[in-house]
Formats: sequence, structure tokens, C-alpha cells
Amino acid sequence: MSKVTKQGQVRIPERYLHALGIIPGTEVDFEQRGEVLLLRVSKPLKQSRPEDGPRILEYTGPTVTVEEMEAAIRQGALSSQ
Repeated sequence: MSKVTKQGQVRIPERYLHALGIIPGTEVDFEQRGEVLLLRVSKPLKQSRPEDGPRILEYTGPTVTVEEMEAAIRQGALSSQ
């Protein structure tokens, strides 16, 4: 059981944090049903890595390496001079 602080804060037990994927910054909504207060994760955050970017953005085109990107940037910089 948790207690409410003077600031209206409540500690969510760790087992629920893990089960619902709640990490700092996760947005939650509250809904009152009689004497019951529901907490609902509204926008779950997913920890990601830079290499996950194409998948997260649903990009399906060809991928390139960092080296290929840097070469293209250098080429673009040289051609704009």
C-alpha cells in the first residue's frame, strides 16, 4: 500500500512499473469510477537506440552506413562551393 504525499504524489509499486513499461516521462491519465481511481498509460515511452530510427519511423527504403552518410555530406558540401 502507498501513501499520498503532501504534494499529492503516490509511489507506484515497482512490479506495476515494469509490467506497464512506465519509465520517467511516461504520460498517464486518471479516470474516476465511483471510489476507484484508474491510472492508464496514455503514451508509453519506448527506450530506443539511434539504429532503431528507421523502424520507429516506419522507413522501408534502403539503409546506409554512417560512413556513407558522411561521404554524401562531404560531396554535397564540395558541390555547393
